[in-house]
Parts: sequence; C-alpha cells; structure tokens
Amino acid sequence: MNHKERIDAVMNHQPVDRTPFALVDGGAWVSKNENLSYRELYHLPDNGASLIVKHMEEFDTDLISGVNGAFTAPLNAFGSPIDIDHPGNPVNTKSYIKDLEAEIARLESIDIKETLLANDYFQCMLGQCENIKKLAGDDKYLIVDIAGPFTNACVMRETELFMLDIMKNKELAIKLLDIGTEICINVLQLLRERGADIAFIAEPCSSGTMISPKMFKDWVIPRLKQVMDATDFKYYICHVCGGSGKRVKPLMEAGFNAFSCDYAVDLDQALIDADGKMVIYGNINPAGAMLFDEPEDVYKEAEERIKTAAGRGYIMAPGCDMVCDAPFENVMAMPKACKELV
Repeated sequence: MNHKERIDAVMNHQPVDRTPFALVDGGAWVSKNENLSYRELYHLPDNGASLIVKHMEEFDTDLISGVNGAFTAPLNAFGSPIDIDHPGNPVNTKSYIKDLEAEIARLESIDIKETLLANDYFQCMLGQCENIKKLAGDDKYLIVDIAGPFTNACVMRETELFMLDIMKNKELAIKLLDIGTEICINVLQLLRERGADIAFIAEPCSSGTMISPKMFKDWVIPRLKQVMDATDFKYYICHVCGGSGKRVKPLMEAGFNAFSCDYAVDLDQALIDADGKMVIYGNINPAGAMLFDEPEDVYKEAEERIKTAAGRGYIMAPGCDMVCDAPFENVMAMPKACKELV
C-alpha cells in the first residue's frame, strides 16, 4: 500500500498492510532542529515548506501537516498577541478580550474572511500549505491542525473567564462561541482551497479534566458539527487533550472519522467505545519515553499500542504535538515498529 491507500483503508475500517504512522504537528521539532523561529520559518521563500517535507520524509509519515505550529495563531488577525520568535517553542497565543460585550460588538461588525486574509501570519500559513501540497504532490494526504470553536473562544477571552461567562454571561458566551465557530470555518475553508485534505480540529480546552461530558455534548459537539457541515474535507479528526476517554462516543456519533487522544486515554477502552466506526489516533506519550528514554523504550511502547489495537482501526502517533527536544532516533522508533510489527 502507498501512504494514501493505507490511510483510506484504516479510515474505512478495512485491512491495512501495517499500522499507519503520523504526527499531530511536528512544527516545533522542525523549528528547533533547524534553529529557526516560526517567524523565520514562515518567512522563508517557500514559507518553510521544503524543510517540513524533508523531515516528514525522514520520519516516513503516512500524513503530512500542511500548517505547522499554527493551531491558534489565526486569532492574531482579530487581536490575540502571538509569540513566534523562539526556535522550538510552540506558537504562544495570548488572550486579549477584557470588555466582552464591546469586543463581541466589534467582532460581529467585521468580515471574518477579509480580516484573516489581511493578516501577515495567516497569509504565510496559506502559503506554507500551498507549497507543501506542491512538494508532497499526490503521495500523501495533507492534514491541517487548527483550533476548534470552543478553544478559539477560550483563548480569545482566557479560559477561566470564558468558563465563568458560560455560567454568568451565557448569552455573551454563546455569541463569542458563534464567532469562534465562524473563525474555525473560514480558516479551514481557506486552507482547503490551498490543498488541505484532512481537517484536524483541536479542542484542548474541552478536555475531560476541564469540562464535564454533558458540557462537552452541549457546548462543543454542536459547534464541531457546524464546522463539518460548512466545510468539505476528505476526513475529519478531532483532538482533545488529557483524560478524555468519555469524548470517544460523542465524537463518533457526531461523524468524526478519527479521535486523536492523549496518553492519559486507555487505548483499549477507546477502541471498544469507537466500536469499529471511528479510528483512534495517537496515544504515545510525547513527554515520556519519546523525550527521556532510549529508542528501544519508545519501540516497546509502540509495540504495546500495536498489540492493543490488534487491527481495530488505529493510527500510531504521539498523544499531542511532538516535543521539540525528542531525539531523532526516538521518533524513528515509532515508524520502525509500524513497519516491523505487521
């Protein structure tokens, strides 16, 4: 099987020749190992596309990221400060909304798409996606990792304040969530136009360690469905950090093709809950053996995941973005296990 055939097979719950391997992002690792900040990387003539493709080819991933370190960075177009000047550091997007009512009135009066397109960093994101697509060609599906509606709202407002808004200023919280949803939709639509094939929607602020299952179903799932209805991707993957095993069934019922989960999620139970209808993606601890141990330890962890999955619709990947200091040999232990343990 080639890379696309392997991903198509696993997403459609058909037999694969081996366990597929992918990353969540990988941009921080590339930034650190090339000693380039995200600002420098994105402002290269090809927006850093050739460096991304080079390293993903070394890792022999079955998917390739079309935007690296972006995640919440599009919020910069609306007022969120971003720190993109330190090699290896994730893009640090900061909250900015103090007067919620006044800021909602401002955001409701602007054109979301035009505001995104007027932002320098977002233009670089679009350029990187387009250039990676040209370099990767038809060999691999292009996946784009973007914050979901709930996380957009949390980051713009500040997570703790937005949680309080949900309880004390519900009407305003709903309006901010509406705006966060429109931002997510427009970001994904524009990336789709540049060649992205798979939407990887990250909702870390909806973790099981932060909000209840009921709140997840009431506040997160409907907006994710709205995003999927308004966009047209080959596959949809949702990522939720932390102990989020109870997110599996709601995401499966919402229509997601895969759930990207952290190492805190029990893989066997997640596969049971997915019931052969949704793929489980990830689960290797990015800050554990990958960072501190030897390649054989990472290989052993990968072997355990392959045995646990036992052909039940699984894509091996770190449970979140790959730590920038992870040794090359440790990262390579994952695809090595996928190829050898058929």
